[in-house]
Amino acid sequence: MCRSLLSFIIIILFSYENVYSETLIINIESKFDDGYAMLGVYDKENNFGKAKVNEKPNADIVLMGTVVKITNKKAIAIIDVPFGEYAIAGFQDLDGNGFLSGNFLGIPKEPIGFSGSAKVRFGPPKWNDAVFQFKKINQEIFIYLDKI
Repeated sequence: MCRSLLSFIIIILFSYENVYSETLIINIESKFDDGYAMLGVYDKENNFGKAKVNEKPNADIVLMGTVVKITNKKAIAIIDVPFGEYAIAGFQDLDGNGFLSGNFLGIPKEPIGFSGSAKVRFGPPKWNDAVFQFKKINQEIFIYLDKI
C-alpha cells in the first residue's frame, strides 16, 4: 500500500511538470569554436540586462540558466519552460572562468548575444528588443554570439 501510494505521488509530480512545461530549442551560432555558451533565460523585464562583466552570474535574477559546449561554432540548448514571454541573454566563455570577461570600462571581451537578435548599444538591449513569445511545442529560436 505504501509503495503504491509513493509510486502514485511520484507519477503525479512528474506529470505535473510535463503538463506545464514545454520544450524550447535554442540554436546558438558563434564566430569562435572554443568554450561554452552560457545562457540566462529571463521571464521578468526588471531582471533582464542586470548582469555585469567580471562577475559570476546571479542565479536570483534569472528564471533558469543553461550551459552548452560549442562545437564547430554551433550549439543547441534544449530547455523546458511553460509557454509565456521570455528574453535570453548569453555569452561564450572563451577563457573558462565561468563569467563574462570584460575590460576596465565594463565592455565585454567575450562574444555575447540575445534573443530577437537584439543589439548592444551603450549597454544591454532593452527587454522589448529581446523578448519573444514562447507559444508552441518545440519552438526554435536563434542566438548569434559575437564580440562587440
